[in-house]
Amino acid sequence: MRLATITEAQKFGSDIIWVAFSQVATFLVALVTLPAITKSYSPEIYGVWAQATVTIGLLIPIMTLLLGTALVRFLAGEEDKEKRRQLLGAMLWPVLVCTCLVLLLSILFRRDLSLLLFAAPQYVTFISLIFLWAAMEALLSFVLYYLIAVGKIKRQAVIQLILSIAKIALIVTLATAGYRLERIIAGLIALEAFFVMAVFWMIIRQTGFPKPNFNGLGRFLAFSLPLIPSALLIWIVNASDRYFIAHLINLSQTGIYSASYALAGIISLFSGSIILVLFPTVSKLWAQKEPVRVKNHLEYSTRLFLALAIPGAIGLYMLSQPLLAIITTSDYLVGGGLVLLLAAGAILFGIYLINMQVILLVQQTKWLLLVVGIAAAVNAGINIALIPRIGIIGAAISACVSYFVLATTATIWAWRVVGYKIDWKFFFKVVLATVVMAFCLKFIELGNALSIFLAVIGGVVVYALGLFLLRAFSREDLILAREMLALLNPKMWMG
Repeated sequence: MRLATITEAQKFGSDIIWVAFSQVATFLVALVTLPAITKSYSPEIYGVWAQATVTIGLLIPIMTLLLGTALVRFLAGEEDKEKRRQLLGAMLWPVLVCTCLVLLLSILFRRDLSLLLFAAPQYVTFISLIFLWAAMEALLSFVLYYLIAVGKIKRQAVIQLILSIAKIALIVTLATAGYRLERIIAGLIALEAFFVMAVFWMIIRQTGFPKPNFNGLGRFLAFSLPLIPSALLIWIVNASDRYFIAHLINLSQTGIYSASYALAGIISLFSGSIILVLFPTVSKLWAQKEPVRVKNHLEYSTRLFLALAIPGAIGLYMLSQPLLAIITTSDYLVGGGLVLLLAAGAILFGIYLINMQVILLVQQTKWLLLVVGIAAAVNAGINIALIPRIGIIGAAISACVSYFVLATTATIWAWRVVGYKIDWKFFFKVVLATVVMAFCLKFIELGNALSIFLAVIGGVVVYALGLFLLRAFSREDLILAREMLALLNPKMWMG
């Protein structure tokens, strides 16, 4: 398939690769720090850590009012620096005010929040730290969205990469040295505060100081505010399972479930890398009244995602238990079925994220609330019904069903608006190559880190060879891949 021009596709693909680097680094924060925390603390304390991270995911859209998304939507095609400064000024200050209000509420209701998050009052000291950590994450997310909006995707990726490396060093060092979890969170707060100031200074040097400005704020809030309930409902689908497990079973089971969830999270790397590049790209094309090119980008993104995610899910299923045995303790080994279900859910969620861009483009966010609300209700209902009966596997089933609802709805919507189509022929070739890869992996004995590494390399080689023999990619696709890789040179790091 050909996007509008090779040059356009080349840039789109190279941006995805750069963002993928930063997404991989973000995933490594969870994966590399997993053994440091699980082997240094009890499953219950790891459950506290898991609850902290999912709670931050809930707080970020509230603190930012999702104005970061509005930045990308309305700033992607703006070249005038003064208008950029005004737009930033209109959105930044409401974010700061809202963040401060949430922090104040966390202080006033910290005991109640401890009961909500951990089903126990003894973790009240974590509440202020978690909310302050969320504030730094929210502000950093907002300023990095500005870089994406103005086309500095590679710069944003490099900043995320450096931050991830710093996080890994900090967490591993403090955890293995025996420091309390509170000290680790405090260190992360200080680290992210430094990055917030550094990126903000970078923006000021480029566009000037964003003074408070309310021109157009109503328009931006009209776009972003309807997204907040949807984001909160998406959080229910994505992360509330940890809350249900904590309250319906215990905090230790939350930690065990979160370890498998972290491993399955590699699938989210693929969709996250694509979405960060796709949204500003299609926003610009939509503003230029190019619906056909928007459709092409959606289809190309889906093909790329499935080509990576499907073999990734099967590979994770086959390698999950040996890998968890190395990076955690025996408490966390509950079977590959849990990881497979979580990875399948991540594939469905990735399909939803790609096609959901159409809903944002046509600014029909009010309908998004209904769709996500149905998925969240399904998720909560299945969690309540299954977790007491079959344990944490019930939470994974709940995630899969609710993600299927989202993926199906968003795909139908994209089809109706831009004529989006799924390349079924390509899909079946990917599945066939994945089956061959899985068959070959069955003959590899997995007992240590080296054998797992060799299995990954072997699986990638077999899968790639399978796609080549099945002619899944056209000659034009292969030429495009070489051109995208040619763009990855150090001179472009801060482009």
